[in-house]
Amino acid sequence: MTLSGRSKIGLTIASLIGIGLYLVVFDYGINAGRIHHGVHVRDIDVGGLTRDEATARLTAAAADLEQQPVIFTREGFDCNFEPIETGWDPRPGDTAASAYRVGRGTSWFAALATRVKAWVAGATIDWNDTIDKNAVTDLIDRCEERAGGLGYEIRRWILRQRIHEAIKTWPRQPFNVPVIQTG
Repeated sequence: MTLSGRSKIGLTIASLIGIGLYLVVFDYGINAGRIHHGVHVRDIDVGGLTRDEATARLTAAAADLEQQPVIFTREGFDCNFEPIETGWDPRPGDTAASAYRVGRGTSWFAALATRVKAWVAGATIDWNDTIDKNAVTDLIDRCEERAGGLGYEIRRWILRQRIHEAIKTWPRQPFNVPVIQTG
C-alpha cells in the first residue's frame, strides 16, 4: 500500500504529537513529587530531589555561604564582611518550594515549555532570600569611611546591589568596590 504525500505528512505530525505526549507523561511520572531535572538554585543542583531533600541541601549550602567572608577590594583598601553582618536570610525552604514550582503552573503550555527548557538547557532560579537594608547601609557607611581617607567616593547604590549578589556567589571571589576617584 502506497501512502499519498498528505497522508505521510499527517502520519508524521500524528507521530510527533504522540511522541511528545508520551514524553510529557513520562516526565510527569519521573518528576512526580520531585523538583524537575535540570533545575538549579544558582550553582546548586536540586533537580530530582523532593522539597524536603532540596531544603536540606540548600540549608547546608547556605551554612557554607554564611561562613565564608565576602571580600571587596580596591587599590589601598578593602571592605570585607561576614554575610551575617548584612542580616542575610537565605530561606532554604521557600527557595526549595520555588524550585519545585518550575514546570508547574496554571498554564499547561507554559509549564510544558519550562519543563522542556529545564531538561534541555537547565533552569536556574535565585535564592528566595532577604537582606537587612539597614545593616547593609551600616556596612556601606563603614566602607565609605575607609575609602574617603584614600580619595575615593563609594558608589553606594551599585555597592548595595553587589553586596547582595556577592553573598550568594559560590565559590567566593574578590569583588571590586565601585568607587569614583575624588582626590
